[in-house]
Amino acid sequence: MRNTIIVSVLLFIAVVVASVFYFGDLNNEQKEYVGPVQHLPEDTYLVASFLNDATTDNIFKDFEIFEAMLGKHAMHQLKQLKQNLLRNKALSPLVGGAEILMSFHPEKEGISTLFSIHSSEKVDQAVLDQTFLTLSKKYKVSTQDTAGIRIYQFANLERDTTFKDDQPLDSLFYVTYQDNIFFSSLNKGLLVKVTDKKIEKLKENQVTFFNEHNNRNAPFTVYIPQQNIPAFISVFKQNKPGDFLRQFVNLKGETVWNINFKQDALMLTGESHLAEGKDKEYIALFANQSKTTQKLYNYFPSTTMLYVEYSFSDSKSWFEDLTLWQSKQDNYKQLQGQSQEINKSKEGLLSDFQSVLAGDFAVAEQSNSDYIGFITIQDSSRLDSIIDDIAENLSDSTYRFRYANIPYRFFGEGLKAFSRPYFVKINDMLVMANQLSTIQEYKRKWKNKDFLIASLGFKNYEQIQGNEANVTFFINTKNANNFINNTLNSDYRKKFREDEEYGYQDFYSWSLQLSGNAGNFLSRFYGIYKSKNRLGVTPSWTYSMGSRLIKGPYVFEQSDTSQFILVQEQDHTVHAIHPSGTKLWSTLFAGRIIGDVKQLPDRSLLLVTDRRRLYRFDSSGKTLQGFSTSVSAEPTSNPEIVDWNGQQVILIPSKNRIMAYDMEGGPMSGWDNSTVEGDILGNIVFVDNQAVVATSYGRVYFFDQQGNKTKEIDIEGDVSFVSPLAVTSKDNEYIYYCTDSDGKVHQIKSDGSNNVVLENQWKKGYSVYFKNINGTTSPEMIIIDGSYLQVFELGDNPRQIFDYTFTKEIDAEPLFFPISSSMFQLGIADEENLVYLFAENGSLADGFPVEGLPLFYYGKINYNSGNYLLTTKRDFKIYAFPH
Repeated sequence: MRNTIIVSVLLFIAVVVASVFYFGDLNNEQKEYVGPVQHLPEDTYLVASFLNDATTDNIFKDFEIFEAMLGKHAMHQLKQLKQNLLRNKALSPLVGGAEILMSFHPEKEGISTLFSIHSSEKVDQAVLDQTFLTLSKKYKVSTQDTAGIRIYQFANLERDTTFKDDQPLDSLFYVTYQDNIFFSSLNKGLLVKVTDKKIEKLKENQVTFFNEHNNRNAPFTVYIPQQNIPAFISVFKQNKPGDFLRQFVNLKGETVWNINFKQDALMLTGESHLAEGKDKEYIALFANQSKTTQKLYNYFPSTTMLYVEYSFSDSKSWFEDLTLWQSKQDNYKQLQGQSQEINKSKEGLLSDFQSVLAGDFAVAEQSNSDYIGFITIQDSSRLDSIIDDIAENLSDSTYRFRYANIPYRFFGEGLKAFSRPYFVKINDMLVMANQLSTIQEYKRKWKNKDFLIASLGFKNYEQIQGNEANVTFFINTKNANNFINNTLNSDYRKKFREDEEYGYQDFYSWSLQLSGNAGNFLSRFYGIYKSKNRLGVTPSWTYSMGSRLIKGPYVFEQSDTSQFILVQEQDHTVHAIHPSGTKLWSTLFAGRIIGDVKQLPDRSLLLVTDRRRLYRFDSSGKTLQGFSTSVSAEPTSNPEIVDWNGQQVILIPSKNRIMAYDMEGGPMSGWDNSTVEGDILGNIVFVDNQAVVATSYGRVYFFDQQGNKTKEIDIEGDVSFVSPLAVTSKDNEYIYYCTDSDGKVHQIKSDGSNNVVLENQWKKGYSVYFKNINGTTSPEMIIIDGSYLQVFELGDNPRQIFDYTFTKEIDAEPLFFPISSSMFQLGIADEENLVYLFAENGSLADGFPVEGLPLFYYGKINYNSGNYLLTTKRDFKIYAFPH
């Protein structure tokens, strides 16, 4: 069994959207009603109307999606046509202030396009003759009378020298003027057809619907008379519609979509009205439901090429409507007979099974054409009590339904592909397949979290479209590449493959969403595009290294007028890079940089390495006197500069002691015995003129300027701290926070009193960080537990501010990018080499996630620059992406 896709939609949108720019800016504020619609033939495929002001021109002039879908040559030809004719000063007064319609119509081979422009005033035929005949020296204009109408023929006199092959522009196009409307097309016969009053036109109710839903505030609107969709699709396809496509194409009625502008997505939203006879169509069942949150897409394997997820909000009405729909199908008697047979074996089994089902189900087709079905369960315990009656246990918790058509019985056409499938129970869902091997392979993908949602493209799609609907159709362009090629006819297959002229390969996905609306639908159609302007696609510059990045990037001051970027690669070479991407200097350090690099007020830089070296050097890379110097133990974190009674001291944590040095690199006396019990966790904090550290033994130590231990707080019981120490202040009192291996958050006061303020069930090995990322005066607590991120506000009762679930584990440490003197922005990278940046409220920053290796930087790279993302890939290059 083969699925088909709504390929035709993505292809016709190309022509619709692209022409908006080239015909849409006649610089007049007047908005006319869509009069030309009533002249369009009944077999019109679709209509687009667009505004004629400069705003439209400005919005769409750099919209790459136009050229990607329509093609470079067609874009150029439309531009020339617009410039030579619609912008001509003789013609502009006639159409200024008019709304332009573009419609698509059948012809013997393919599709013809018609432009309809309502004239602002009636034009005398003689005046029109004179105007057209003298319109432009670039066209030869002639007239002919056909079927009682006058048609103007425009013959292009130029060749297109823009492209290497010197192709001619379309040589002939035609214009006629009837009922105060200019009609123009490359197909002369279409002009005859549209002006022939004997030809059936669009129904009055459709014209009314189009006009009522034309949003004059949107750049353009698309109208679809749905009765012509099957014929329209046949233009693009080389075979008959398959199971999935049939669910959509036979819905009668009309759809209106308005565009929402976004550089890297085609977004069309609006309403779909269903006509009489909708009770015979399966998809129409969902028009009686309310939109719900769909979640099954989170479990589709990475090899999914297309899926349809369905959901209903009211089970009672769903099953009633489904039964009525099934009663009109050919297999209804067979279904009734099977019901009697099943109930004989166990009374009430079908109703019991129905009661455990929830309202979300889906089918996904993988790139190898295998189907996987998903059904959500609302009562797992009850399912366990009847599962042996409804299915047979094969092995390894794998079952097979005892009876055929069970999925179809409860969910209809959406799951008809599964006659008597195998299935496994995972969490609160059943996962089905027609082959046992498909189930086994899915279980392996589930264990490895090898899901579709882990890809960058899907994350972009999810951010734009959302997950509230009743029906969602989705196709992944890359995974479905072979399938699409086999579906399209030769002409459109060539366009789909061609990456010089067209850009279909740069679309990640196409999707259609339907949400019930009192018997009709709210509908959305999206195409997610890899725009060259999207963050992470087109770098301003790259910088080559000899090996992978192991530290940085950092951005520091170089002078009063310029900053610079500092990185360290795997061979321990440190590079200084100008904000333009050129090399300033590089030098080899002894060892890997530990912790962060500090810049001091004199612009010198301070750091330590794992080879027990302390470095201080200026912004030109020259080491200061006394540096580099050895330190007495291997550092565990970066150095801190503290001011003790006017004397600056460099403090460096090691495994179980604090090392102290002066600003010339010499050791400070008195610190030789500043040891602690357990391992020092994180950085040293300087509080109330004392150096304070927490250790893995559940203790907090305080040291004075001479290295003397002034206080030790030992948490009662067998407590093992696992986090650095956080410091807050309240009522002129310092309060400390630390977490332990049991997932408890300890609040510790300066007098030694302490208590647990939060207990959580974080897994062993969770990570904790403290940083101000929410704009408060105190740091927040950032928890990373596998693939789960939580951020808490500290206090007597810590409060969760936001959380986020990644699709993969987080191994790399989070990054914190300064946005003020005391506030930072949180950056995280996952195992899929996707980098994330979070806004203050926990939402993802615009443009994220982005492909890149775990070490990255986000922010300004020069005093007056905009924000940049600095990241690396496996080619050992640093990429600078403007944002």
